[in-house]
Amino acid sequence: MLNRLAIAFGASLLALPAAAHVTLDQSTMPADSYLRVAIRVPHGCDGAATTGIRVQIPEGFRNVKPMPVAGWTLSLVTEGTATSGHGESAPVKEVAWQGGNLPDAFYQEFILRVQTPKEAGQTVYFPVVQDCEGGKVTRWIERPSASGGTLRAPAFAVRITPKG
Repeated sequence: MLNRLAIAFGASLLALPAAAHVTLDQSTMPADSYLRVAIRVPHGCDGAATTGIRVQIPEGFRNVKPMPVAGWTLSLVTEGTATSGHGESAPVKEVAWQGGNLPDAFYQEFILRVQTPKEAGQTVYFPVVQDCEGGKVTRWIERPSASGGTLRAPAFAVRITPKG
């Protein structure tokens, strides 16, 4: 009986869609708060090593500061200028870590420090593009539609909660 249950459980796992994808370490964030956020990369692209990660920063996030990763080149796409001289950065639209080599068998986190949007109650999405050896690319950019449906490569959703 126990063997049948184990076989049935194993078969059910094989039937599930692939759940391992690029994620963030937080699915909720308090409004108007400074947070450390980790972008988790659990695997490469179809077995190929990851060589770049690009994350689009949702509107409303401020003071985005990425942490360098040894062996990777860090770059920012910004818009405008800083709003004050108190350590605030220009609005960041995208952060990219490029030129590294993260084999498919290993895991890495890419860290950001952010200030969350001022208003609670919204769901925001963090689209990520994962570049891999051999020109392979996985775009974790899909967002839910009104009609529903299963997403093959979803952008990570984060709910902005009241500051508390």
